[in-house]
Amino acid sequence: MLIQAVPLFQDGHILRREMLIALSDYAFLTSQLLYKGYADGILTGCELTTTKDSIILNTGIVFFKGQAYLIKEPMVITYYPTNTTTMLKLTISDELKDPNYVYREMDMVLTEQISLQNNEIELCRFKLQPGAKLRDQYQDFEDRNTIFDTLNRIHVPFSVKGEGTLDREITRAFAKEMLATDSLTDFDAYFCMQILNQSYPVSKEALLVYLNRSHQAVLSEHSNQAVFQELIKVLKMRQSGKKSGGNREGSKKWKVTVD
Repeated sequence: MLIQAVPLFQDGHILRREMLIALSDYAFLTSQLLYKGYADGILTGCELTTTKDSIILNTGIVFFKGQAYLIKEPMVITYYPTNTTTMLKLTISDELKDPNYVYREMDMVLTEQISLQNNEIELCRFKLQPGAKLRDQYQDFEDRNTIFDTLNRIHVPFSVKGEGTLDREITRAFAKEMLATDSLTDFDAYFCMQILNQSYPVSKEALLVYLNRSHQAVLSEHSNQAVFQELIKVLKMRQSGKKSGGNREGSKKWKVTVD
C-alpha cells in the first residue's frame, strides 16, 4: 500500500521531523517526475530586460542536470560596449553542502568566450557598439537576429522533453507574422494557431516536422540558429505569396489579425 502524506502546518501543532521529510520528498520528487527527460535550459520565465547600462534576468525556473532551480528574485549585471560578440551565461556550481543544506550557487557572467562549459547555460548574446544602448525590443521577427546592439536569445535553450528548443516568445512572434499574411496553407494556419494556444515552448521535434513539410526536405542541422533561419525562409515565402510544401492542392488564403 502506498500512502501520500502532505503535512499540515497549523498553530499549536508540533513541528516533527517526519513532517519536514514528507514536505522535502514531495517537492523534490514532484520536480524530478514532472520534468523527467527534459533538456537543460529555461523552463519558464527568466525574461531579460535592459536599462542603459544593465541586463536584468527576471524571475523564473531553470532546469539543470535533472533538477529545477527557482530564480525567485531578479538578477542584475552591468554591460558595456566591446564591439565584439559577448555572451551572457548563467553559471551553476557543483553541489555544495553545509550541516543543514545541499545547494548550488547561481551567478551571471558576461564573457567573449562563446563556447559553454558543463556548468553554464546561455542567456543571450550581443555585439554592442560604443555609444549604443542594448535593446530588448524588436521591429519584426527577423530583427531578433540583428547583429549589433540587439539582445539575441535565439541560441538560448528552452527546456522541453527531448532536445532544447527556441524561446516561446520567438515562435509566438513567428506565428503572429505568419497569420498576418495572405498565402498560408491549411498546415501553416493550424501550426501557427497551435503555437499561440499553448503556454509552453514548441518542441524542436515539432518545429522540424513543420519545416521539413514546408520545404519538402529534411533539415540536416537542428541547432536553434538553423531552425530560426528556416522559419525566416518560410515566413518570407508566405509574405511573397509563395506556397511550398504543406497541403498545396487544398491550400487557402488565410489572414488572421492577432494583437
